[in-house]
Formats: sequence, C-alpha cells, structure tokens
Amino acid sequence: MYDFNSICNRLIKSDFNDYENNLKKFISFLMGNELIYEYIKDCGSPSYDVKTEVETVQNLYDSIFELGNSNDEEVTNIFHLLKYCTENDINFSHGITFGYSNSNKYQDKLDSFNARVVMVLITHIEIHLTKIGIDMGIDETIKYNITANGGQVNVAADSSTINATQNNGIDTKLLAKLLVEVQELAKNLTSEEQEEVHDFVETIQLLQEPEKPKKSLIRTALLGLKGIKGTVEFGAAVTALVQFLQTALK
Repeated sequence: MYDFNSICNRLIKSDFNDYENNLKKFISFLMGNELIYEYIKDCGSPSYDVKTEVETVQNLYDSIFELGNSNDEEVTNIFHLLKYCTENDINFSHGITFGYSNSNKYQDKLDSFNARVVMVLITHIEIHLTKIGIDMGIDETIKYNITANGGQVNVAADSSTINATQNNGIDTKLLAKLLVEVQELAKNLTSEEQEEVHDFVETIQLLQEPEKPKKSLIRTALLGLKGIKGTVEFGAAVTALVQFLQTALK
C-alpha cells in the first residue's frame, strides 16, 4: 500500500508541466502490480471506444469524460482513458482538462480533473486492496467449505474429508484430496505460516460462493500459497492445488 499511496500522491500533486511524465509512471505502476492489474482486467473492457471519447473531449470545449454507470465501468474506463493518453502523448493542459474547471489557470483545471476523474480510480483500487487485507486476516475456523461449480467439499481441521460430491464435471473428491495434502504438509511449517495457509484457504472458500466471483481475489490467495516457502513436498502439493483451481475457475 505504501508504494501505491506514494505514486498516487505524486500524480495528484503534480505540477501541470510534469503531469504527463508522472501519469506514465502511474500507469506503469498499475500494470506492473499484479494484484492491481488483475483487478482492473477483471472489471472488463471499456464501455465505449476510448479513442473516440478522448478525441471528443479534446475537440469539444467544456466536454468531460463519461466515466460509466457502475464501479467496474468507472475502473476500466478511467484506466484505459489514461493509458490511451499516455501512449499517444496527449497534452492534458491543452484540451483534456478544460471542461473540469471555470478557472483560466492550467493548474486549477488539472487539479479539478484529478479530483473528478483520477481520484475515482484511485479510490476504487484502495477499496479493493483494503478488502484483500480484510479477507486475508480472517481468523482460522474449524471447517473450510470449498464450492466448485455448485458442488461443495467440506474439509475438517483435522484434515478428514466430511463430504465430497461430483458436480458439473468438477472432481470434488480430487479437490478434497488436494486440500488434505496441503493441510497435512502445512503441519511442518511454522505456526505463522500454518495460519497463512488457513487464511488463504478461507479466502478461496469465500470467493467461490458467488456465481461470478472476482478472480483477482482468488489469484491473490493462490499467489499467497505459492509464496510460502515450505518443503519440496508442500510446494508440490500447493502447485497441484493451484493448477486444479485455475482450471476449475476458467
């Protein structure tokens, strides 16, 4: 979060002479951060032709960008608008920001543009990162419920399988077996690492419940599991589980 806040503050506080350069760094940071970029991609494609939207705002005095009708649309529209502008060296001070303030000062227009457009994107990303932090901090419970396309597998804390069903082509018995192996091999980890494994499993369980869960949070849990440095056997068990989940969630 510190790096994200730092790059955001630099952009928001930019002098209009430095804005295009700082915006390129901002977009590069978003695309280089896997958690953030996966979230942006999960929000879908822009709801309009970005090139046409930029040209309209450039050519019509007092025109402003259409951000979208939902949170996902706001995220993807704003990101792709800013990305298009950086890739095509669009000058913000001469055209893009004119409709965002009645002031005749370039800096005032840019500051208003940041407040009404860029901060919308930043706020959505901040909320997403905060939710990830909350999900990863959930306390361990006795039972983990993993839902795969409607079929549910329950794994008890002692690694015994409570229930396993076959549904919609998903081998839930195999899923249960993979989870048991990860839990068993996690016993060789430190207590802190064991808690992390449990938290990641809980995160996957929570994200499997909606019909169309956000894949970015699932990827976060998978990345977390892969990031735990355990034994070779534990790593192999995690790899098998990750591969299974990636296939099941396509």
